[in-house]
Amino acid sequence: MPFGVPAVIGRSMMRTSLTPLQPVVERGYRFEALRYGPATGFVPEPIDLRITATPQEAVRAIRVQLRANHLFGLTPRELIRAHHWADQGGWVQALGALHRGEPCGFTLLLRGGRHIEWHVRPLTYVSLDARTHPRTAPRPVAQKSA
Repeated sequence: MPFGVPAVIGRSMMRTSLTPLQPVVERGYRFEALRYGPATGFVPEPIDLRITATPQEAVRAIRVQLRANHLFGLTPRELIRAHHWADQGGWVQALGALHRGEPCGFTLLLRGGRHIEWHVRPLTYVSLDARTHPRTAPRPVAQKSA
């Protein structure tokens, strides 16, 4: 039987009902981690892109990635900066900025002339969602291993 032709001709075919998608205006925070280096001509290379529901989730994502910075080959000075931001209160100013509706970010210099940047920006966007309630969990957009 050719593709797209019903197996039974003459009988009524059962149709499934589709739930209409409703546009929903949502607020969130665009989180991005970008790596720059000579291998890419210093063109930004996305490492992690996602939308988080709260500023706390976005800042936590930066803190978690900073704590795992041994993978990035940090110099001793940058290692101190990373731990200070993540564990000794540097993140508090970032959280305050996001609560005020302002963007925030953090940059580390890596060995070999490379660097990595984390940015978080408040975001208002329209999603098409069949559900009528707002989402509560973050939805990863893209993720690439460091």
